Amino acid sequence: MRRQSSPFKPRPRRSWRAPGELLNFTLYFLCVVLLVLSRIGNNAVIDLRDRLIDLSAPLLEATAVPAIMGRHALARVRSYVGMMEEIDRLRAENDQLKQWEWRAKLLERNEAHLRSLLNAVDEPALHYVTGSVIADARGPFLRSALINLGRDNGVRVGYAVIDGDGLIGRVVDAGSSVARVLLLSDLNSRIPVLVGPAGMRAIVSGDNAAELKLEFLPDGASLYAGDEVYTSGSEGVLPRGLRIGVVTGADGAFKVRPYAELSSLDVVSVLFFDTPTLTSTDPPAVSAERALSAMPEDKLTPDAVSAPSAAIDPVRNLLEHAGAGDLPAAEGVAQAQP
Repeated sequence: MRRQSSPFKPRPRRSWRAPGELLNFTLYFLCVVLLVLSRIGNNAVIDLRDRLIDLSAPLLEATAVPAIMGRHALARVRSYVGMMEEIDRLRAENDQLKQWEWRAKLLERNEAHLRSLLNAVDEPALHYVTGSVIADARGPFLRSALINLGRDNGVRVGYAVIDGDGLIGRVVDAGSSVARVLLLSDLNSRIPVLVGPAGMRAIVSGDNAAELKLEFLPDGASLYAGDEVYTSGSEGVLPRGLRIGVVTGADGAFKVRPYAELSSLDVVSVLFFDTPTLTSTDPPAVSAERALSAMPEDKLTPDAVSAPSAAIDPVRNLLEHAGAGDLPAAEGVAQAQP
C-alpha cells in the first residue's frame, strides 16, 4: 500500500553559511569584549582606541568636508533669497518715495505760487544752539532742568527748548553760561497748542505727572487717541508746529503723552525765536557772573543801584567765611535778615 504524503514538509536543517555569519558573530563578540575591557579600564584597550581615533581622524575630516560645504552653500542660497526679497522691498519703497517726492515738489510750487499771489512774508529760519543738561530739579511742585547754555551763547528768557523727540519746555531764567528750563510737566507750564488734523486750539498744562493735561477744548471737539499735539504759535511766544505729543485717554479725560522723555534728558537745543513779546518780557543782561535772573532796570531804585549789596553783602560774607560748625548760626542770621 502506497504511503500518503503528509501536507507538512519537514523543516530542512539549517546549514552553517560561512563566511557571512561567522564574520558577524566575530564582530559582535569583539564588540562585547572591547566594551567589557573599556569598562574595566584596560590600558591596552584605551591605547588601541586612541590609535584608532588618530588613524580615523583624517578620514572623518575628509568625509566632513562635503557636509560643511553643503551647509555653507545652503546658507548662501538662503542669504541670496533674503537679499532678493530685500531688494524687491527697497525697490517698492523707492518707487513710493519717488511719488512722495513728486507730490512734495508739486506742493512747494503751489505754495510758492500762492505766496506770490498773497504777497506773503516768508517766516525766518530758526537758528539754534545745542548743549547738555547738567542738573534737574524734581520735587512735589517743581519740574525744571539746568543746561550749560546762557546769554553768552545767545540764549534769552522765553526761548523754546527741544530734544530729538520734540518740545521739552522753555527758558525761564538765563545767566551768562547757564539757564533754567521749565519743563512741560511743571505745574506752572501752560502751552497753547493745536490738536489733531483739524487743528483744534487748546492748552496743554503740566501737573508733575508723566502725562500732560489737555484743557480748554472747544465745545463738541472730536478727539481720538493718537491725534498729534503741536504748538500753535499763539501770543508770539513759541514757534508754530513744534511737536509735543499724542492724545491719550477717553472723552472727558484726555491726556497728552509727550514724545520727549522728560525724566531722562541729556542733549537739548535752544531755538532762537525773537518776537516782540519775548523782547518786551526778557530781562536785560545781568552784570553778576553766572546769575540766573535779574531785575529790570526800570524797577531798580537809585538807592538799590548805588548800593545794591547793602542788605546782601553782610549775609553773603557771613555764609562764605563761616565754618562747618558755624553754619547753623549763619543760616539763622540769613533768615533774620530783612
